[in-house]
Amino acid sequence: MRVLIFGASGLLGRAVMRAFADGHVTGTGFRRQRSGLIRVDATSRDAVWHALDQARPDVVVNCVGERHGRVRAEEPARAHELNVSVARLIAEATCAYGVRLLHISSDYVFDGIAPPYRPDSWCRPQGFYGRLKLLAEDMVRAVHPEAVILRLPMLYGPVEYAAESDITEIAQEVSCGRPVELDDACIRYPTHVDDAAQVCRRLATAQVQGRLVGTVHHWSAQHGFTNYQIGLRIARHFCLPAGHIKAGVRDLAGGDQPVDPRLDCTDLRAVLGWPPENDRTFANNFPHVVAPWVRSICP
Repeated sequence: MRVLIFGASGLLGRAVMRAFADGHVTGTGFRRQRSGLIRVDATSRDAVWHALDQARPDVVVNCVGERHGRVRAEEPARAHELNVSVARLIAEATCAYGVRLLHISSDYVFDGIAPPYRPDSWCRPQGFYGRLKLLAEDMVRAVHPEAVILRLPMLYGPVEYAAESDITEIAQEVSCGRPVELDDACIRYPTHVDDAAQVCRRLATAQVQGRLVGTVHHWSAQHGFTNYQIGLRIARHFCLPAGHIKAGVRDLAGGDQPVDPRLDCTDLRAVLGWPPENDRTFANNFPHVVAPWVRSICP
């Protein structure tokens, strides 16, 4: 199986590259180019088509996206380009080449008011990012009806810089010792990026085998925490003071995040037959992920 991964320099993209490491995999990067990746500007139609022409993949995994709130707030056009326009370009190219497509989306497409959410639940995003991800899904479905869409929650894992994951960013804020207010209203379901990558591999394999066509699937850990609860867990584990950590409703007040977007993963577990339960718990796995960031020297 020949696999082409767009956005292979990001947190999820790197994990997906690792998941396919024993096969014929090609990864692309642009802003964060690294050894082993081909340089592709996914916002360019010609560059996307050239990458497909060179790689000749059986399946494409689109991990390109912009999730950072600062970019969404300060450069909304750029956020739209990376989340929506790129999705359309990749869908158009893969459909024209007759290539299977796995498109990565988000639990932010839901309002978080009545969880858990099944793949066919009504989407009602509450903020700009969620609307972008839903618009991207609609574009992909319209252009490439046989594409598979995978919605994922907050991801954590080995990062290259603290802000690459909300978990490591929280760890750095907590360890600095300065007063910090963390949202205690919106529930998140931190899921290890390597689990998400294994799901991508299994979905891609099922696509190539002709077992999945034009479906939407969910994958998520099922244990939920607010950012405030995550911050307290980090402080307790590393024996850090916690008096400077305050519970807030900042994210909820901003209206950008769903209150509780828990994803129902029953259908996907049945399709993949893997695993019967997600046993990589956050409690057991966050310490080694955040450890490099809890002793950072703050200015």
